[in-house]
Amino acid sequence: MADFSPIATEYQRRASVQQAAGEALLDMLAVASAEDVLDLACGPGALTARLRNLTTGRVTGCDAASGMIAEARRQYGDGGIEFVECDAAALPFAGEFDAVYCNSSFQWFADPTAVLAACLRALRPEGRMAMQCPAKAEFCPGFVRAVEELRQHAETRDTFARYQSPWLFLETAENYDRLFAGAGFEVLESHMETAVSRCPPEQAMEIFHSGSALAYLNPQCYAGGVPPDYPARAAAIVAAALRRQAGTDGLVSLAFNRVYLLARKRGG
Repeated sequence: MADFSPIATEYQRRASVQQAAGEALLDMLAVASAEDVLDLACGPGALTARLRNLTTGRVTGCDAASGMIAEARRQYGDGGIEFVECDAAALPFAGEFDAVYCNSSFQWFADPTAVLAACLRALRPEGRMAMQCPAKAEFCPGFVRAVEELRQHAETRDTFARYQSPWLFLETAENYDRLFAGAGFEVLESHMETAVSRCPPEQAMEIFHSGSALAYLNPQCYAGGVPPDYPARAAAIVAAALRRQAGTDGLVSLAFNRVYLLARKRGG
């Protein structure tokens, strides 16, 4: 998973799309008033705080990025939430939670089977897991089109030819169902959803920097690395491409293709 620490203090301001999807996921999980809940890949803790407001039970947020955990503790550490720095595939919990909440992060997990096994261990019998994430290679067609210019531009095409996507996209809800079922979950509900956001190009670029840039501009996602000035040059090309996507009203239309899934630990 990419290291989100460098953007920890800016993430909440930029992550309007993830926040909106996370609110919908809260509705799907339907946390009961005394349930113990784990927020998996909690980031800076804003949605963990929302979980805290829904239950009198234990609320724990975990994230592999030390910067995200530090920011979460700074903002919400006095709110009765435990924040733990740990890898999602190595959760230090066994039968301790009634629910796992996983918002906008599943696409980053290098070994999703190991992550689901860790979540099963963390859950009590009949415990639930709610997950949503970008689900298609065309996760956001506007961003994909803008990034395609890196493949064509004379300043970036040779480097971008070595780009290796770190993301998991299973394309259909049925494929996610099979992944969860194979890990030992009973899938209760799943569906694909396309959410459209219209915003100025500058805000579109802020959204890009809340997640997509940590792959497309990340030297670790390029075989052999990148020249020192590549991330800045690539970001400028993407920003210009997004400006060209703006309509006559000056707004860019960003559609995000996501999967929402609710599952239960099978077998008691």
